[in-house]
Parts: sequence; C-alpha cells; structure tokens
Amino acid sequence: MKFNFSYTIDALPRLLEGALITIEIAVIGFILSLTIGTLITVFRTVSQSKLLNAILAIYISFIRGTPMLIQIFLVYYALPAIDFLPGPGELRIDMGPVTAGIVAITLNSVAFVTEILRGGLAAIHKGQYEAARALGIRNYPLWRKVVLPQLFMKTIPPLVNEFTQVLKATPLLAMITVVELMRVSQQIFSANYHPVEVLLGAFVIYFLICFVVSRSSILLERRFAVRRF
Repeated sequence: MKFNFSYTIDALPRLLEGALITIEIAVIGFILSLTIGTLITVFRTVSQSKLLNAILAIYISFIRGTPMLIQIFLVYYALPAIDFLPGPGELRIDMGPVTAGIVAITLNSVAFVTEILRGGLAAIHKGQYEAARALGIRNYPLWRKVVLPQLFMKTIPPLVNEFTQVLKATPLLAMITVVELMRVSQQIFSANYHPVEVLLGAFVIYFLICFVVSRSSILLERRFAVRRF
C-alpha cells in the first residue's frame, strides 16, 4: 500500500479534536497533582511526621514500581468494585472513563511532583527561613510569601518535564475508551486502513504540543532567571 499524504490531511480535523481532549486531561491532572503535591510537601515539612513519611514512601514505591497502565485499570475497574460502606448499605465510586483517567494520572503524577518539590525545598537555604522569622513572618505567610515562590521557581524545569510525561501518558487512556488523540487515531485508521498516514498526523501533533511546553519552560526560566540545579 502506497503512502498517501491526503489521508493525513483528511484526518487532521478529528485528530485536533482528540488533541484538545488530551490537553484538557493532562492540564487538569497536572494541576491537581501539583496542588496535592504542594499540600503534602508543606504538611510533611511542618509536621515532621514519621508515619506520613512512611506512608508516602510506600505510595511512591508503588507508583514507581508498577506500570501506569495497571494503575489506570485499578482506578477504572477495581475502585468502583469496592464497597466503602460496611453493612446493608452500599457506597461505591462510579466514574466515567475521562474522570477515571484524570484520577489515575493525578495519583501517578502526585508521587513524582512530591519528590520534585521535596528536592527543591532542600535547595532553599535555611537562612531564608531564619531571616523571615526574624522579620516576624511565620507559618502560613512564611510559606506563601517566602518559601513557595522560590520553590516553584527553582523547580520549573523538572515540573515542566513531569507535565510532558503526563502528556505522553495520555495515550494509555485509550485502553479505557477515553476518546483522546490516540483513540481517535485508532478509530480513523480502523475505517480507512491507512495507519501510517494517520499516526504520522498524531505524531506531529504530539511533537508540537511537547515542543511548545518545552519552549515555555525555557521562557519561564529566563523570565524568573532560574538556575538549573
């Protein structure tokens, strides 16, 4: 079968629709993981809880030690099967494919975001805390005005890298029927029998998205004069 570029052009409108779903899922999942990861980082630093650190260590080991596809299946198939209400009643978490995909991506990314922020926190000199406390800045204002702004600026490169990893993980959601870019590609070439041309279009779109994200990281680093560490 000869390569026919017209099939790539014809597929682009639907591929772009799938790309919007891909971006939406990735952005929502990453924002949630960044928010949760930040809260965990603050709490584990303030509380110094050995129990929390032990739970996080087990959780991070599980996330790193298992394929993300398995994690997606656990969220989509296993979680709704659990009855959270003991007794005669029933309480189950019923999620659609998109919601389950966002939850799975968030749970996966939180583990990595937490470790990124922990590393960034260690790079902030202790003198910053001492100077802030000497000026009477403590607790919430200390984190909001002193620690977190520096933390986010220092971790721009690894956080952007984690976002690209989230983007590249979204094709796995096609396995639970999320109609994102890869799923749309499968639907198209199942109908026209030209997988090479269709997947070429998907490849270009994925590349352009990741390229824009990567360039945004460079611009942010220059904007905030961040040094890589």
